[in-house]
Amino acid sequence: MIKGEKEKIVPRREKTTVPDKKSIYEKKLRIAKYLAACGLASRRKCEELILNEKIRVNKKIVKDLAYRVSNNDVVEYNGKILKLKENIVIALNKPAGYISTTKDDFERKTVLDLINEKNIRLFPVGRLDTDSRGLMLLTNDGELAYRILHPKFQVSKIYEVTIEEKITDTGLKELRRGIKIENRRLTPLNLRILKTDPYSTLLEINITEGRKRIIRKAFKKLGYKVLDLKRTQIGNFRLKNLREGSYRTLSKKEINSILEINSILES
Repeated sequence: MIKGEKEKIVPRREKTTVPDKKSIYEKKLRIAKYLAACGLASRRKCEELILNEKIRVNKKIVKDLAYRVSNNDVVEYNGKILKLKENIVIALNKPAGYISTTKDDFERKTVLDLINEKNIRLFPVGRLDTDSRGLMLLTNDGELAYRILHPKFQVSKIYEVTIEEKITDTGLKELRRGIKIENRRLTPLNLRILKTDPYSTLLEINITEGRKRIIRKAFKKLGYKVLDLKRTQIGNFRLKNLREGSYRTLSKKEINSILEINSILES
């Protein structure tokens, strides 16, 4: 490799656990939940499509959000029949320099460039800034993404943050008390120092929200520059030793550990 060039990251799939195959094909699900489980969109977006009369069931337009369907029904969107398929959740150790989207008009590298699952429509669950790295989930399951991202489910995310300078006791107290960012308060569930020296501080911060660049904005407000930001955990699922730029498929047990419930299919 020529000196000064960056090492090219080749998509690498780690040894994976085969997903559990508990079928929900015969279950009657609320129409929006069914559409999300088919991978059409998030549940909230699916509800909008239903209310806007974009969904047909057995040739008839359905506007009732309480309407229930199963794979035995003919569910259509824009003339395309939607059927439940096996859902997949992938854990990726995202390197810095990749954007958290499925495509980019400026031809920048996206997280999908790191995934070799070309026959599956995947989308990122939430975001990590281009400059940030660490655990990122990708799935074709809109219902699962909704449960991870919606604030009412309070799924926590843990980050390791390296800031310039040694943080003061006053700075720590302000963070723990909560900082108002864009008219909303950011209050960590937990905050602790992992390592410190006269020139930098490594902290671990646990939050339940996912506003854009919220951690960077919080430290900037306190007068600190973030040198590195790495997400290490979502719910109870930890990044552990998954190599940077690599990914693997999660088992049902691991998915449930993210949501901290017994099954995402029971409700």
